[in-house]
Amino acid sequence: MSGKHAAPAKSTMYRDLATMLGAIGVVAVLVYFGLSALAGPPPDSDTSTTSSATTAIPTPSTTTGSSVATSTTTTTTTTTPATTVTTLAVRPPGEVRVIVLNSIGVTGLAGQVSARLADLGYNTLTPDNYSPALEQTRVWYLPGFEAEAYVLAAEFPDALIEQNPDLAVDADIVVVLGETYEA
Repeated sequence: MSGKHAAPAKSTMYRDLATMLGAIGVVAVLVYFGLSALAGPPPDSDTSTTSSATTAIPTPSTTTGSSVATSTTTTTTTTTPATTVTTLAVRPPGEVRVIVLNSIGVTGLAGQVSARLADLGYNTLTPDNYSPALEQTRVWYLPGFEAEAYVLAAEFPDALIEQNPDLAVDADIVVVLGETYEA
């Protein structure tokens, strides 16, 4: 006869251990799915590539992701805007016609920058002056040359990048050096 403080039979101990491990597993699964529900859906990852040379350009999106937080007394829903990344094919520099214009009056500056861009492989046109003087450097591009403008703008970290379909030159991209430009 076993006493009040005697060890339980081995079969009872294994059964209790299995029950405890099963309960821990169920709690872990519930916690995992609960946290997943609060985190919301994963961000979109639909991108396509049509060329081996590509660049990613962030664009605002109208889609929204949502997450729901619940408690025993209230339900709160929050919506945050999502950002999608669009991958555009980028032309090689030799296929991009660039003109550099000097708006700040430093003699020879547009020529120096044109030479640097030519060394990078760009098809540079004859540099010229621009009036009126601009405070900030601009990179203007024709429709269809947005990706190339963003790649070229890496050479001009202070630049504003803008589409300009009314360019009066035979260039795909126009760089206007402003007062913030530093060589």
